[in-house]
Amino acid sequence: MLNDMKRITLFTGNLGSGKTELAINYALWLKKQYARVGIVDLDIINPYFRTRLMREELEKKDLRVVCPPGELAGADVPALPPSILGVLEDERVQGVFDVGGDEIGATALGRFKPYLPYGSYNMFFVANACRPFTRTVDGIIKMLRAVEKASRLQVSALVSNTNLGSATDPETILAGHSIIEDAARQLGLPIAFLAVHSPLAREMAGRMPGIPVFPIEKNMLPPWAVGSGLF
Repeated sequence: MLNDMKRITLFTGNLGSGKTELAINYALWLKKQYARVGIVDLDIINPYFRTRLMREELEKKDLRVVCPPGELAGADVPALPPSILGVLEDERVQGVFDVGGDEIGATALGRFKPYLPYGSYNMFFVANACRPFTRTVDGIIKMLRAVEKASRLQVSALVSNTNLGSATDPETILAGHSIIEDAARQLGLPIAFLAVHSPLAREMAGRMPGIPVFPIEKNMLPPWAVGSGLF
């Protein structure tokens, strides 16, 4: 679905799926093609991996970073921040949304449903088969349906993003992708692309010729890993 882009792209998935890293990489990829790209941080779940933590670095790369003021609490959003509305309504801006993990985070996204008519967006559910709640086909389907219910929006495609951080190898990716393929088949949804850390991208493209491979660079590091050389 890299050839079927919409102006608004929503990345959702459970905690640890890698959606924030993907949202950042996707926004930077879009910036190579479009003059105006905004990335919206709607993650109210994970305090360690939020787009807002990289705001300064991303703005240096000419990305517009939109962070909601204060702490959103589920659906109790008293007003739509004008900066988020600007991304949603300005046809000149390509918008990328990093949505908080699982159905709790997706509830915040549901507040914006009136601005997201069907067909105007792609909502990608990022699946990592190495994470506890998405290790199985049933787990992926259950989590995806919960996100759809909470956000009141429909998932357009899955993103295959199985990884174990720095310990990821091709066999881990292949095993996880097989599970995600089965889930996609049962859901009747496509897999938008396979996300792979850039050093493995060429090898995985050769081993999986039927699916687009999206190389990602590591931008987000946990506080305890900064300067450690572990990533």
